[in-house]
This record gives sequence, structure tokens and C-alpha cells, in this order.
Amino acid sequence: MTAPVMEAVSARTLVDPAFFARLSRRVATVHGLAQEEAEAIADQTLAYLATSAQKADGTGQLSPSPTVDLGLHCFLEYTEAYDEFFASHGWTKVHHHPWDDPTRTYESSAVVIPRTLGAIRSAGYVVRADLWDAERLDCSDDSDGQPGDPPPCGDHG
Repeated sequence: MTAPVMEAVSARTLVDPAFFARLSRRVATVHGLAQEEAEAIADQTLAYLATSAQKADGTGQLSPSPTVDLGLHCFLEYTEAYDEFFASHGWTKVHHHPWDDPTRTYESSAVVIPRTLGAIRSAGYVVRADLWDAERLDCSDDSDGQPGDPPPCGDHG
């Protein structure tokens, strides 16, 4: 007997369709993108956040690509919806941590992006690999509580 194959789902199903439309329109407007591309970015933002919120201890930092980070920044502007996204699923809120501390050495994108994509796939979400191409990263999901980690920057507000 073989194990059932689970089909990956779109992360857009994690939020109300009206809010997804609003978020993706914001991504399109703020960044001058076509609506279809903005929807893909918003979907990958939600997949990244859902995966980060549920990651197992010891997983290591996960990070959005610079393209997916566009959606994250737009989502952070909707502070109530951002908080509700985590609370409604019973997840720990994912804080945003810019990688801007000149005294700290950060993992390379060659390590972090494959880890992030593997975690998203394992969580059961569709991955749009074309949105995850990154030579450098600007932020991550959390500090994992290690000495020397960057301080949380929360909701940017």
C-alpha cells in the first residue's frame, strides 16, 4: 500500500478572499506590478509567514526573498489584519528582522532560501520558485533566541 499524496495548496486560502484581493492590489500599486504578479507575491508572503509561524525548534532562520519581502512589507502596513492572521490560526506572530547589523554575520541566501523553500513545501504550500531567486537577503523571520541576534522590529509602527 502506498501513502496518499497530498497536493500543495495555495496560501491565499489562509485569509479572507476580500483581504487577499486588497493585499495583492496594494502590492501591485506600491511596487508598480501587474496584478497577477502581485497576487503571486502575496500568496508566497502568506506561505512564508504561515511556515515561519509553525516551524519546529532548531529549524534555523527562514527568510523571504527580496521579491517576497515586498509582500511582507505591504502586509505589515495592515497591522490589525497582520495580527489577526496569526491569532486566527493560533500561531505565534512572526516579527520582521532587518539584516542590517554590521557587527553580525548572516547566513548566505544559498543556505537560507533552500531551507525556506523546503520548509514551505513541507508545510504543504505551493512554491513559486521564480519569486525566490535571491543573491542577498535583507531580513528573516525571527531571532531564534540566540545571543547576538538582531532585536525584533515588530510591526514597523
